Amino acid sequence: MAKVLLCDDEEALCRGMARLLRSVAHEVVTADGPGGRDRIARESFDVVVTDLRMPIVDGFDILDAVRAKSPSTPVIVMSGSAEVPDAVRAMRSGARDFLVKPVDLKCLEEALAAALGLPGAVPVAVPPDPIAWRDRHAPWLLGNDPTMLSVLSLVAQVADTNCTVLITGESGTGKELVARSLVAGSPRARKPFVAVNCAAIPSGLVESELFGHAKGAFTGATTARTGRFAEADGGTILLDEIGEMEPVMQTKLLRLIQDGVLRPVGEDVDQCIDVRILAATNRKLDSDVASGRFRADLFWRLNVIPVEVPPLRHRPTDIPLLCEHFIRRFNDKNHRSVTGLTPEALTALKQYNWPGNIRELENTIERLVVLKVSGPIGLADLPSHVRQSPTGRVTPLTPIPDLPTDGTDLRAILESVEDRMISEALERTGGNKNRAAELLGLNRTTLVEKLRRKRATTAS
Repeated sequence: MAKVLLCDDEEALCRGMARLLRSVAHEVVTADGPGGRDRIARESFDVVVTDLRMPIVDGFDILDAVRAKSPSTPVIVMSGSAEVPDAVRAMRSGARDFLVKPVDLKCLEEALAAALGLPGAVPVAVPPDPIAWRDRHAPWLLGNDPTMLSVLSLVAQVADTNCTVLITGESGTGKELVARSLVAGSPRARKPFVAVNCAAIPSGLVESELFGHAKGAFTGATTARTGRFAEADGGTILLDEIGEMEPVMQTKLLRLIQDGVLRPVGEDVDQCIDVRILAATNRKLDSDVASGRFRADLFWRLNVIPVEVPPLRHRPTDIPLLCEHFIRRFNDKNHRSVTGLTPEALTALKQYNWPGNIRELENTIERLVVLKVSGPIGLADLPSHVRQSPTGRVTPLTPIPDLPTDGTDLRAILESVEDRMISEALERTGGNKNRAAELLGLNRTTLVEKLRRKRATTAS
């Protein structure tokens, strides 16, 4: 019999899971986030099972508490399907396994058996190290900013599956590169990869383009044509700008996803196909679903694994790396010898908002390399709109006062500024400590410790 701590803020769910675990001979202690952390400090457990999303004390806090008290105690985290990136981060932080909610009892039993090393336990699939995975499969997916590493972790986690993936993000963020990375790390890497821009196909030809047509199916169909899905059979298809697809085609695509069959225009026999579907869009499909523009059932079929690619303005620490990459490429392409960027020029590039994202940065660097010819690119070389339009990303919260003649309490001033910035970061991220730490340029454990000290000071 194992002693299990089960942490979840949903009391009814917690009671139900505890009943099931006790039925298979485990001693179970239940608690919410704060109660779970207190229990960990006072007692020993064979395994801890915790939800990730809880108010006040979340699953990452529970994981930190276990590591501080008993690093060898296995932790199993539970999360909703939309929180897979958080679950991947938890695994990298030391969690033993993660389960997607609603949790199936058999999966939970197997996870507990594996964590406890019981005979016949099913081995846990360890998530791949994202950096090593990128080096092997997708070296073109550049970026070490935390927001991009989160995307990379998720891509590495799901690449070798057959799951449908919906890639979202602003225009120019690199959604097709993410799709190609998913293909490169999959068992279908050597099979066909077909990319289709749904917005570029005339509305009357979409069905024929995707599904193909028989000879004589319509005026001008002098020969039979194989559709893009059939071309991708055995491999992967990317439906780019899926949000532009008309309702009639949405219905036919839904049937293809559900049944794995298509019917070319003018044919009366279905064809079975085996295709992994990736979709991409810069639209807010959930808003389109709410307005009736996009089918809700198709949205949920496509949104099995959502991957949101961050805009460039949210990953400024990657700009030097991207600039260096583009300078090398365009030096080689145009027979130039530009040596890099001056600090002032790099600062301006990092402060600019980049509405066109990586595509705009790439075009800007190509123009600069061609015109500069050799030597470093300076501030004066940059386009005027880049030089004159900083984002104000580092504007202080309050004006910096002059030092009074009789002195001041610098520590109190710095603590006040720190408290206000932490509060603003948590407010912007809805209380998500991981994202708040990223905004502040801190490690998550550092932020958690600052919050703990702040609570202790307030309580005293």
